[in-house]
Amino acid sequence: MSTINFTFEDLCAFFTKHSSRVMVGMISTDNEAPQDVHRPHIVIKENGVVKREYAGFSEINGDISLDVYPKTEPLTHYAPRSSRDKRQSFNTVVDFEKQLYPAGTFKADAKRCRARLHFNSGELYTCAHAVNALFADAKDHTPHSKIPTIGTKAGLDVKIPKDGYAVLHFNNDTEDFVFKGGRNYQVEVINRADAVDFNHFRFFYNIVSPKPKQKLIPISAQGVGANLRMGDWVCLVGAFGNADYDIPNAKKK
Repeated sequence: MSTINFTFEDLCAFFTKHSSRVMVGMISTDNEAPQDVHRPHIVIKENGVVKREYAGFSEINGDISLDVYPKTEPLTHYAPRSSRDKRQSFNTVVDFEKQLYPAGTFKADAKRCRARLHFNSGELYTCAHAVNALFADAKDHTPHSKIPTIGTKAGLDVKIPKDGYAVLHFNNDTEDFVFKGGRNYQVEVINRADAVDFNHFRFFYNIVSPKPKQKLIPISAQGVGANLRMGDWVCLVGAFGNADYDIPNAKKK
């Protein structure tokens, strides 16, 4: 049994309505100032050596799915053994629909994500965090709420059976990638801009409608050994726990 370790950073929207699968949407900000334009990047490594890179929405677009052969157990959420565990619950990722706007004032549209990565197996968790995150109105920074712990980086560990393999299928003209059994891989999935800060959290609202009158963004948080404020840190990942999404048609092996 070998493992594909995925990590997700920056402007990635997790659609988590279904406990046995997850979709990770990559949001486009092409109409923003050049320094605020987020560009997706997928780096695939085998035991630390780069094997393939995909860059930009020209390659990374539409529906993309990871399929494991033979089929394995459905996706699960990791349950940490203690607060010292390097992997923590995915529930620490800020959920727009369940935490920030529990009254259901809008709907998230997965199709507004320019690229959509689908996973139906593996173990989902967070691997980087901040504490005492203060959320406020994006316009005037009027405080709204404080969340004790937020996940800032997510991970997904997918097992490949000993005599099996997995394929990252692109539903476009981009070349697929085959993960061979018996080898361990590390995959970095990033949707980053040149200027990355808390204020970029507002771009998650690009995929919701109607737009809320008060757009909540994090304006400060505490990390290890330092206070983090807007402009000092990367954009967060975010979650939509109630929104549904379409599953792409299965591709041939």
